[in-house]
Amino acid sequence: MELKEFTEQEVEKIRSNEEQMDREGAIPDELLAIIYDKQLFKLFVPERFGGRRTSLPESVRIFEEASSINGSFGWLVTIGSGGGFFSGNMKKEVLDDVFLPRNAVIAGSGAPTGTAVKCEGGYRVTGQWKYCSGAEFATTFTANAMIEDGAGEEPAMRSFAFTEKQVEILRDWNAFGLKATGSHSIKVENVFVPEERTFSIFESNGVVDDPVFSYPFMPFAQASFTGVLLGLGLRVMEEAEHYLDMLAEESAKKPVLRKVLDEQGDRLEALRSTFYNTIDGNWSLHLEGESGHEQYDEVSEVCAGTAQGVREIVFALYPYLGMYASDRGTPFNRVFRDLLTASQHALIAPY
Repeated sequence: MELKEFTEQEVEKIRSNEEQMDREGAIPDELLAIIYDKQLFKLFVPERFGGRRTSLPESVRIFEEASSINGSFGWLVTIGSGGGFFSGNMKKEVLDDVFLPRNAVIAGSGAPTGTAVKCEGGYRVTGQWKYCSGAEFATTFTANAMIEDGAGEEPAMRSFAFTEKQVEILRDWNAFGLKATGSHSIKVENVFVPEERTFSIFESNGVVDDPVFSYPFMPFAQASFTGVLLGLGLRVMEEAEHYLDMLAEESAKKPVLRKVLDEQGDRLEALRSTFYNTIDGNWSLHLEGESGHEQYDEVSEVCAGTAQGVREIVFALYPYLGMYASDRGTPFNRVFRDLLTASQHALIAPY
């Protein structure tokens, strides 16, 4: 894949840290510096906050490229930039505080696994949330909680923006892939959150009106995660090619693996072509105000089909790479584990 966002020197720097990231389970500061310099956590943030105001098709291609370099790096770019989506939802009084710093990035969870009680000036929130990628360097934490009003009515959901000091990070991320994403749980206990730091992900703040903020969140997120999987699929193919190059010319495995690689490579390119044609076409309709439920549902379907196709490609290749594929120290094994972990996300699961 042709590099557009990253230089060859940056790719080399990121990959030179792969073993350390996999071993220590954290992203080095020098790689975070690349993200800050390129404003990658601010792809969807307005320019007044140092953002790039990136369109959905362009951002998905950035997620793919970043993930093809390294899985944890690409996942963090994708998740971190996704928090910028909330600049279109949060109250204008807190936008500068949350989004203006150079290193501003949100970590959090969409699961409503907390409770909130209304009090004077805001809410008292208690809860615990899993899989908050980027927790170790986040400057703001967002989470959903159900409001308990004591009146016996059905509780309503609301989103809360916690400060770093309000949150306890439970370092429990123990997946076998995406090890450097710091996707730990967070916890708050009877924390006061002022009204201005609460919001609804379904309501616009009226401050930001870029087209990306009127795009439905579900296909937006699905397209983002599918971009990650496609990038990991490209890296899988790259590492399989390296294994092929290591085989002796007289090896009987070589022509067989060459054939499988060509077949699966063509399949991956077909998946990418269909995916990007769908995203680009739907985005054009969205800009023209002509995209409805049917068109957005098509994006969701293509994302699910693409994700499943990438999984199948990886498993088609694995048996032909021998024990090299099973050695935890090889680049192929790392990207294999990253891809399987990323593909478990509920929004791109087969069901």
